[in-house]
Amino acid sequence: MIRFFDILIAVIILIFFSPIMVIISILLFISDGRPIIYNQLRIGHKGKKFLIYKFRTMKNIIVKDEKLRLTFFGKILRKTSLDELPQLINVLKKDMSIVGPRPLPENIEKKIKKSLKIKRRKILPGITGMSQINYTGKKRSLIEKIQLDLKFINNYTISNYFIILLKTPFILVKRFFKNKTSIIK
Repeated sequence: MIRFFDILIAVIILIFFSPIMVIISILLFISDGRPIIYNQLRIGHKGKKFLIYKFRTMKNIIVKDEKLRLTFFGKILRKTSLDELPQLINVLKKDMSIVGPRPLPENIEKKIKKSLKIKRRKILPGITGMSQINYTGKKRSLIEKIQLDLKFINNYTISNYFIILLKTPFILVKRFFKNKTSIIK
């Protein structure tokens, strides 16, 4: 049942946001060249590795401070979370769900105890989730984020899926206007 809603919601959002995605792609190409889409290996459902897609927000240079790599347009994309829109393709490919624990890069997932990894991998990772809707702008530890993910996994129901889904746009708007730790000053 949740897979049906994942596909339906992903298609609706892709149709609605396709003009914006085209504009973003053109602006990224004009301002920073190629590639427009950035992909990174992540760990997903049952430990399956997959490439997550995002709009590129950083320059292709090597510097010590990663914030220096962020492009002006990349800062805007991250603050608005529009850089995440290509992950809807991951949803259609069944690498991800709309709602679930965020998929982690291998180097981060290696820091998690095996028992917690197994629990996190029980369901498809998501674009949004319990950790995202409970973000206050303050830095949190990895274990705090994982505890929120596990709270969702342990209470994985269609109603909790929709509660998180419906809260997400409000949290994005709130975070955009109130997040003091934003990379855009």
